[in-house]
Order: sequence, then C-alpha cells, then structure tokens
Amino acid sequence: MMLINKKHKNITLRLLFLSIVYLVFCCFIFFFMASVVIDLIFDSKVNLTREEIIDIIVVSSIAGTTGGLGSWIFAKIDERKARKSPPSDSE
Repeated sequence: MMLINKKHKNITLRLLFLSIVYLVFCCFIFFFMASVVIDLIFDSKVNLTREEIIDIIVVSSIAGTTGGLGSWIFAKIDERKARKSPPSDSE
C-alpha cells in the first residue's frame, strides 16, 4: 500500500528548501543535546566551546541537506512513476 500525499500534489523547490531548513534545525538540536549529554556522562560538566558549536552547525548542515535532498529526489521519482503508470482497477 502506497501512501498518497493529498496536501501537496507536486513536489516543488519551495518544499525542498523548507525540508532542508527543518532537517538542519532538527539535526542541530539533536547533535547539540547529544554533545551535552556525552560531556555530562564522561566529564560531569558541560564544556561547549566555539569550535564545538561550529562543528555541530557544520555536521547539522551536511546531514540536513543530504536528508532533505535525498527525500526530495525520491519524492520526484515517485511523482514521475505515478504519472507514467496507468490507474489500476479497484476490483
């Protein structure tokens, strides 16, 4: 059973940009929290330097861009396949 996106019929560049921004933000929050938890477990204190925050921003940008672009490409492939295949009978 394939899920059908009824809200957005076509996949646009705006949707790509929004998904990349969303994923970068979510990855930043996750990696920041993971860094804090790891510091607390191993050092019993939180030590966030400027370099560490820059590293988190870079890794979040890479992960968010890759995830957003990958999901957008697969959505475009599915959209193209849906246009090519004839509708099936529901019998």
